[in-house]
Amino acid sequence: MFRRAVFATLAIAALAATAVAQSKPNFTGAWKLNIAKSDFGPLPAPDSETDTFTQTDAGIKDLVTGNSQQGKLDTTITYNFDGTETVNNIGGLEIKSKAKWDGPLLTITSKLKFQDQDVDVKDIWTLSADGKTLTKDTHFTSSMGEADQKYIFEKGGADVNASAAPAAGGKPNYSGTWKLNTAKSDFGPLPPPDSETDVIDHKEPTVIITVDAATAQGPQKYTLQTTTDNVEAPVKMGPRDAKVKTGWDATNNLNSTIKLTFNDQDVSMKRVYVLSADGKTLTVNNHLESPMGEADQKLTYEKQ
Repeated sequence: MFRRAVFATLAIAALAATAVAQSKPNFTGAWKLNIAKSDFGPLPAPDSETDTFTQTDAGIKDLVTGNSQQGKLDTTITYNFDGTETVNNIGGLEIKSKAKWDGPLLTITSKLKFQDQDVDVKDIWTLSADGKTLTKDTHFTSSMGEADQKYIFEKGGADVNASAAPAAGGKPNYSGTWKLNTAKSDFGPLPPPDSETDVIDHKEPTVIITVDAATAQGPQKYTLQTTTDNVEAPVKMGPRDAKVKTGWDATNNLNSTIKLTFNDQDVSMKRVYVLSADGKTLTVNNHLESPMGEADQKLTYEKQ
């Protein structure tokens, strides 16, 4: 009974670290515009477009690449989730935007001037239930009239963050979309998730890991941002405060230690990230400790 209680507590602590409000989806990843399925209204369609999002609790960054009749697309757009205005310059136009959540929908309102005319733009972003389709409904209003567009993005495409090239000094780069292979993984005494996909954005020294998992306790989503300078820093993992410290070991593997308190017990999770030589398999060796016991896991992820 004691052994079961130990592992049950560790399992609850691990799951609690992933708890987060489910009303707000995470758009992190590379999204390719499906031109055939989109409706551009009276405006010209681009020849191609891929949007790569990096989302944190504070906001979202959108790296847009592709081609259009006006030339190559290569710009970065940022939005804040606290309602404050951001100013982005796109194609020589200054665009002022505010973003806010409306349940699971992200609404972005923007203002700009085009040919001395004031233009108001309202975007509504909707993520499909399976997380594979992003729809942007756009409404333009100006003194010259109104117009609507519907952009359909599909997850995947040329992710500029998905390179397996070395980060620095021969160290690997973990960026990409990684799907947990539950059959090849060893969860020890802890229950496995039904599924899990991690999106890693690694731009040395910053590493952002966005986890999207389905478990017996329901969907679990969180984003963990850390740096590889071996300096412990506070983070928010769902409703819980935690501390994380990340750095490189002597064999150029990424090591991350997460500390949090659950039921007045200190819990520590030490994770070692090992990338295969071909960059297609990521193994995470996870060691959990609490005053009531220890447990080990070996998680195998495959690059998508």
